[in-house]
Amino acid sequence: MIDTLNGIVEVINPAEILRNQDGIFEVISPYGHVFQVTCRRGTKMNVREISEPQRSQSVENTVWRIKRVPRAVA
Repeated sequence: MIDTLNGIVEVINPAEILRNQDGIFEVISPYGHVFQVTCRRGTKMNVREISEPQRSQSVENTVWRIKRVPRAVA
């Protein structure tokens, strides 16, 4: 996955980007839904909705935003 300066990647289809990733990601839909997606290479993704839309239902932007959640180091 391409890491940007602020750690957020904007994509049209998050499944394509996350398919071969390992880690936990915060994914925000164009409608404002926030999901936590856990990815492990070779297995299916675990998706959990974190929050409902935070803005109006009109979509002015059609991109999804993906940010990697840092893992705690033991």
